[in-house]
Amino acid sequence: MLDLGHVALMLVAAGIGAWIWRGLGLRDRALRIARQHCRQAGVQLLDESVALTRLRLGRGRHGRPGIKRRYSFEFSVTGERRYTGFVELHGDTLLKIELAPHPFPGEPPQDNVHYLQ
Repeated sequence: MLDLGHVALMLVAAGIGAWIWRGLGLRDRALRIARQHCRQAGVQLLDESVALTRLRLGRGRHGRPGIKRRYSFEFSVTGERRYTGFVELHGDTLLKIELAPHPFPGEPPQDNVHYLQ
């Protein structure tokens, strides 16, 4: 027989399932954003993946409360070194995307040696 406790438990389980399902959709959105940004910047997105690194309550651009998610990823300019970047979402709205300092593609390598003339 189904009583009120079972119904409440099923509602909680359904809510958790819906929250996880939405989180997976947001991870896919963050991956698409990172892929597009790396393509525009002329760098290579490594491992074709993003990872959730921060989940917290916060306000969006217009002051609306919600959950902020930060997904990190790695990219490379020449395939030699790995650099990190992140995508920050408030709900499904992009707040910020940032790449770590790196050399620009096609730029000659800097040797940090300065000659006196």
